Amino acid sequence: MLSNLMLPVLVCAGCLVIIIFVYLKTRTKSERKAFSIPKSQSIKPIRNEGLEPLTPDSTPAALDQGLSPWHELFEGAVLDFIEFSDRLVRTIDNGGPLEDLKGIDLFEAIETLEFQRAASEHPSPEMGAELSALLASISASLHAYLRGDTDLAKQQKSVYSEYREMWFQRLRQFPQDIDRIIRLRRA
Repeated sequence: MLSNLMLPVLVCAGCLVIIIFVYLKTRTKSERKAFSIPKSQSIKPIRNEGLEPLTPDSTPAALDQGLSPWHELFEGAVLDFIEFSDRLVRTIDNGGPLEDLKGIDLFEAIETLEFQRAASEHPSPEMGAELSALLASISASLHAYLRGDTDLAKQQKSVYSEYREMWFQRLRQFPQDIDRIIRLRRA
């Protein structure tokens, strides 16, 4: 019985070796492409027309991306939203009454409206999307808690905490109120 099976197995193995050999010899080899980061054409350079002096610690790359002016305009709004969100998280963690939380319209709060504006006007679309994800995670956590889904609320709180920590690191690059950043980060 072993000899009856051996011949077909050897024929199949030989055919497989021939197929692999032919494939390796006839495939076209593409030229290696050098890695390069494309320059974004959508970002407009910032003009400083003598209105305010440039700080010596501002890097030219950051100024080209418009990050320094964005931080000057919106850092307070981001920190206000984080304070507002942290209060919601503490209320959820402490098992706050549902009646109090049902009255909160997250998307109509002043902190949220300014935060949405900050997200939409960020010079980097990716970072603007991260800010929107921060808002979405706190909103999802609140709605999950209101529905009684504590597992989902905890999961969304974890997502919020990750984005929150990431944004504290980014806000420290161009700090306008470093003491407040440090205080909120420790909370």
